[in-house]
Amino acid sequence: MFDRLDNYGNFSEESARDVFTQIMEALNYCHGKKIAHRDLKPENFIFVNKESMNLKLIDFGLSYLWKEDMEQ
Repeated sequence: MFDRLDNYGNFSEESARDVFTQIMEALNYCHGKKIAHRDLKPENFIFVNKESMNLKLIDFGLSYLWKEDMEQ
């Protein structure tokens, strides 16, 4: 995502909304599976291909799996 932002400068309002929605959906999915990514930044979201606005969340190297006994 960072490279595409760097190349194009900015997204249209509609594209920005779609990108933001996908980011929130990815986080919601991870949190639903009790995974904290812990390294969210534009470089860790990639587009599926050059033509698509579909995103993938990558780099789970710092992620953490919540344990049931840790919930408050």
